[in-house]
Amino acid sequence: MGSCGCGVRCRLPRGVTRVSGDGRTTGRVLFVMPQMPWPATQGTALRNFHLMKAVADAGFEVDLIAFGDTRLSIPVEIAALCRVIEIVPVPMRSLVARLRTFLAGEPDLAWRLSSPEFSSRLDSMLCEREYDVVQIEGFEMAGFLLGPGALRREAWDRAPWTLVGHRAPRIVFDDHNAEYQLQASASRVDSQRPRRWLRAIYSWVQASRIRRREALYASAADACLAVSDEDAGLLREIAPGVSVEVIANGIDVPSYRASASPTVPPTVFFAGKLDYRPNVDACEWLVRSVVPIVRASVPEVRVVLAGRDPSPAVQTLAGPGVEVTGYLSGAEMRARLAGATVAVVPIRMGSGTRFKVLEAMAAGVPVVATPFGAAGSGIVDGVHGLLSEDASDLGASVVRLLRDASLRESMAGRARLLAEARHDWSAITPRLIDVYRHLISDLRPTASVIATVRNEARTVGAVISGVARQQPPPAEMVIVDGGSDDGTVRVIREYSSRPDVIASGLRVSVRSEPGANISRGRNLAVGSAVGGVIAALDAGTVLASDWFSRLVAPFDLEAGVGVVSGFFVGAPETDWERALAATTLPLVEDIEPARFLPSSRSVAFRRTEFARVGGYPEWLDYGEDLVFDLALRRLGVVFRFQPRAVVRFRPRPSAAAFFVQYYRYARGDGKAGLFALRHAIRYGAYLGAIVLAVGASDRRLGVLPGTVLLAGAIGYLRRPLLRLAIMATSPGDFMRCAPLLPLVRVVGDVAKMVGYPVGLWWRYSRGLPSHDRRPMTVRTTE
Repeated sequence: MGSCGCGVRCRLPRGVTRVSGDGRTTGRVLFVMPQMPWPATQGTALRNFHLMKAVADAGFEVDLIAFGDTRLSIPVEIAALCRVIEIVPVPMRSLVARLRTFLAGEPDLAWRLSSPEFSSRLDSMLCEREYDVVQIEGFEMAGFLLGPGALRREAWDRAPWTLVGHRAPRIVFDDHNAEYQLQASASRVDSQRPRRWLRAIYSWVQASRIRRREALYASAADACLAVSDEDAGLLREIAPGVSVEVIANGIDVPSYRASASPTVPPTVFFAGKLDYRPNVDACEWLVRSVVPIVRASVPEVRVVLAGRDPSPAVQTLAGPGVEVTGYLSGAEMRARLAGATVAVVPIRMGSGTRFKVLEAMAAGVPVVATPFGAAGSGIVDGVHGLLSEDASDLGASVVRLLRDASLRESMAGRARLLAEARHDWSAITPRLIDVYRHLISDLRPTASVIATVRNEARTVGAVISGVARQQPPPAEMVIVDGGSDDGTVRVIREYSSRPDVIASGLRVSVRSEPGANISRGRNLAVGSAVGGVIAALDAGTVLASDWFSRLVAPFDLEAGVGVVSGFFVGAPETDWERALAATTLPLVEDIEPARFLPSSRSVAFRRTEFARVGGYPEWLDYGEDLVFDLALRRLGVVFRFQPRAVVRFRPRPSAAAFFVQYYRYARGDGKAGLFALRHAIRYGAYLGAIVLAVGASDRRLGVLPGTVLLAGAIGYLRRPLLRLAIMATSPGDFMRCAPLLPLVRVVGDVAKMVGYPVGLWWRYSRGLPSHDRRPMTVRTTE
């Protein structure tokens, strides 16, 4: 291995300019990696190197930022592919930092490589160059651009590209493993052995936390890559509607040559990084549970556990007939594999696709594996290898292959053909280039924007200007006015004829419908619009510059998407408004994409799905978007959460205005027959609080009632306090706003407790059941 002789940052003169077939540079791509992709001696580096090489070979200009040893020179293999390379020292996490992460409810893996230096260097690269695509390699790196903090910066136009006026790059999230599944499977396996129960509990907790964060990363990315159909399905399960392309793990199949005669005595071979938890478990299970079954029939069998960094648990397995090799060079590893009689992959936890399986297939070594071990490889049991989940069957399969040379030869031959067709890099990487070209194609979305207004003369102009400034802007915007008397319609017409709006190509039309409620206004707007996709927003919102494109792009990327759920953040201007935002508005990390129901202040839907449910419920004055969402959900429509399609809005400026807002929301719940249990719990909680407060004044009961009451109050305010800590711009902000949180809670709860029975009475007086979550067709007035 040579080097380019560079230091921490290199700008590398390229001997040959990489161009596409028509003579143009295809685009600029930045790879964000957890480690240098060379030497490619383990799975992550191997995948990353070949994907980056394919992108460079396709004519893209490639830059790289990665963690690594800054004392080493840049390998010539990497220098030949990249224009700029940034190497950042690997961060060290203290035990205190890990404990703080655990107590904060954060997934440990999301913070394992947390590095302010890396973040700063990444920001600098994004400011200096306008990238078409940024590809993030693995869960541990995704937080730098797709995590909650990064999304908040972007929502407030503070992302690196917005600060310098660049267009936003398309972000591709390469999820090497469905990490939540890895932790869930580890918990299941470890729970079977009492000495591993602490590990099992840790993995159980982490699985839940990682599941939500992995769903956020997938939702925020413009496209996701998965290594197998199984992993793609796991991602779609937690983040419905995301664009997931299967870019399988691969190998250079022609470089592997099958050995003419396996070594004697017969050898069972396992390879991997031997301090990786799934591999450690596999080694222990193989030697302690599977090999004794094999030796009962083939006593001379040898076991080779090959790979770097063997953990103490693996080292203790070495003994008569069991070799733990430690580090092997690439050539040594291939020689050992080629001399093996059977490759065994007894993986019981994890996700993704094991390179060790692919290498055995290419080398002509028959494979015995668990379904986990063979996942993503395409191996069919009994055709390309033998699969089993329990130790006795795995042992019997190994014995069967050790004794039958013709079976070994036939299975190995079919597995080699499968590897050539499915896992050679030449068959895999063209799909990645197709993903890139589709993402960066300059398409103008064919969708319409709609809004309803009433007495919004102060804000409607800014909304129109915000839509016109979208990159790219929609072709039309339809506004329905519900009977304004403050000049709103005049302002709309003035702004629609402004030169900047006309120059953008946006056509603005306004329809006046005095007395129309929000639902009626939206239905009329959809009827007047021409687009097959409708993007809805509210007056008084401030749009991110790419709100429209992010909201409608998923319809083009995934044909099955029926609704795209945008997001919203508060834009408070006073202490009251900050306290209100912290109490009532979720943070992006609070959202579970598979369950999130969007507000119609930031949502898009297909016209066909709108028609299936008959539009918004005109019989309902408030909470109409929730009933609309639920009707779509009950029809099985796919909702795709897009947290980067953000609008900002100002919370209600006073306690009185907030009370009226939440009274109307709760009255809407009552009218629609929604959330009866949730509202009942609220009444019960306040009744219980009153009883405890009375009990606290009775000295005969001691401190117990007061303690329970205080603990309940703290628990009720925990989430608002955490949000406020994140939202506050200074300690002074936090100290001023925190005392307002209980007031916000009480005002909102009282408003709901007053409004809900009013709505129920409206429903009861019309002969409707008290609780009915089916789509309703009642059309009436107050």
